[in-house]
Amino acid sequence: MLPSRNALLGLVLLSLAFPVAGGAQERAVVSKEIAVGKAEAALRLEFADGARLALALSDGSVMVDGESVGSYAVGDPLEAAWRALLGEAVLLDDGPLASMLRDWTPPASLEGEALATARRLDQALEAALSVPATPTPPTPSLSVSVGEGSDGAIVRLLLGQTSRLATLGEALEGLGSDINLHLDEDVVVAEGETITGNLLVVQGDVRVAGIVSGDVVVVDGTLKLLEGGLIQGDVRLVDATFDDEGGVLQGELRDVERQERNVERELRDQLREELRSEIRREIRSSARDGNAGFFNPFSRVFRGIGGIIENLVAILILGMVGMGVVAFAPLNLDVVAETARRSPGRSAMVGLAGTFLLVPVWVLGAVALAVSIVGIPVMIAWLPLFPLAAVAAAGLGYLAMARNVGEWLADTDYRYTDWIRKSNPVTTIFGGLAGLMIFFVAANVLGILPFFGFFKGLLTFVGVMASLVALQVGFGAVLLTRAGRRPEYYPKDFDEAWAEAVDAEMEMDAGPAAKAGTGPAGGTENGGNV
Repeated sequence: MLPSRNALLGLVLLSLAFPVAGGAQERAVVSKEIAVGKAEAALRLEFADGARLALALSDGSVMVDGESVGSYAVGDPLEAAWRALLGEAVLLDDGPLASMLRDWTPPASLEGEALATARRLDQALEAALSVPATPTPPTPSLSVSVGEGSDGAIVRLLLGQTSRLATLGEALEGLGSDINLHLDEDVVVAEGETITGNLLVVQGDVRVAGIVSGDVVVVDGTLKLLEGGLIQGDVRLVDATFDDEGGVLQGELRDVERQERNVERELRDQLREELRSEIRREIRSSARDGNAGFFNPFSRVFRGIGGIIENLVAILILGMVGMGVVAFAPLNLDVVAETARRSPGRSAMVGLAGTFLLVPVWVLGAVALAVSIVGIPVMIAWLPLFPLAAVAAAGLGYLAMARNVGEWLADTDYRYTDWIRKSNPVTTIFGGLAGLMIFFVAANVLGILPFFGFFKGLLTFVGVMASLVALQVGFGAVLLTRAGRRPEYYPKDFDEAWAEAVDAEMEMDAGPAAKAGTGPAGGTENGGNV
C-alpha cells in the first residue's frame, strides 16, 4: 500500500512540475498535382507546413523527389496498383486524400526487388504524410523518501488539502528534472555532505549544513540554513518558515503562499475601493435626482428651500431691472409690450428666426468688418457688443411679456393679486415675473415632499416652456419694433379710441350751455335735485 501511495504522490507532484507531451498529428494536404501518361504516372503533393513530395513511375524507374529508388516493368502489378491509386486520388482532397494515401499498400503478388521498391514507395508516402513526433522529454529523476507513519499525511495532502495543489504547482514551476522528494520526515544535510539536484520536503523540517546544488522547496515545515551551509539555487516556501543562521543562499527567497495572499489582499482592496466609489457615485446621483430624501430627509428640505430662495432672488433682480427700464425707457417698454400682446404669433416667429440667426449674423458681421481696414476697429467693438445687445433685447422682451402677464393677473379674480395695479407698471412687472416663476416655485415646494418627483419634473418642464415662449415672443416684438422705437400699433385699441371719439363729439354737440347747466353736485341749471 505505501509504495503505491508514494508513487501516486510523486505522480501528482511531477504533473505539477512537468507538462505532458502531446501526440503526433497528420499533415494536411493543401494542393495536389497528378500527371498520368503512357510512359509516366506522377503525384506531387504540397503540405500546410510548406513541405513537398514528388512520386513518379516514369520510363521503368520509381522516383522519390527526383531520386530513383528502384525499377519496375511496364504492365507489372506495381504500375497497375499505382495508376489505380492515382485514379482514386483525382476525386479526393485534404483529409480524405491523406487517409487514402496512407492506407495504400503494395500489391501482395510482388516479390523480390519489385517488392522492395514498392515498400520504399509506400514508406515515402507514410513518412511524408505523418508529422514528425515531438521528442519525448527526458524522464525526470525522482528520489522518494517517506517517513514512518506517513499514511495519514499523504492522504491529507492529496485529499484534505486539495486547495494547496495550485500553490504547489507554482512552487514547483521551472523546477529541474532531478528531484529528491521527502514526505513527512525531517531532512539533515550534514556538513561536508552534498545533495545533487533539487530538494523537495513536504511536511518536514530541513537543516542544511552542507551543500544543496539545486533549489529547496519546503511545504509545511521549517528550513534552517546553518553556518557553513550553502544553497546554490532558490528557496521556495509554501506555508513554511526560513531561518538564516549564517549560511549562504545564492538564489532568491520566495514565499509562494505569502505572495498569493498579497495578491489576494490587493485584489480585495481594489474591489472594496471600487465598491465604495460606486456607492458614493450612486448616492450623489440619487441626491441629484431627489431620491436621497429617503435616507436623509433634511437634505431634501434644504434643497427645496434653496430652490425657492433662488426663484425669489431671480424675481427681485429682474424686477429691479424692470424698474430701471420703466424709469429710463417707458415708451419703448410700452411699444414692445403692446406689439407682443396684439401679435403674439408673429412676434414668436420673428423671435425664433432671430434666435437661429444670431450666431451667423455675429460671425458674418465680424468677417465683413475684418476684410476692410476701416472696419477693424469697429470689429473689436462688434465682437463683445453684439452678444450684449442680443441679451439686452431678450431681457427687454421678457420684461414686456412679464408686464402683459401682470396686467392679465390684475384683471383676474385670483387671490393674492390685489396688490397688482394696471396703472403702476412696476407692480405689473413684478406680478408678471411672479406669474412666470410660479411653476418653478411650485416644483421646488413639491421637491420637499417625498413621492412627488414626477410632478416636480412636470412643473419644471412647464415652467421652462413658459419662459421660452415668453422669451421668443418678447424678443420677436423687440425686433419688430426696433427695440420699441417704431410702434406697430397705437397704444389704445380701436374700441377704446372709438368710445373716446364719441364722447368728444357729444360734448361738442351739447355746447357751452349744457356744460354750464351741469354743476359739480350733479344738479340742473335751476339747482333742483333729480
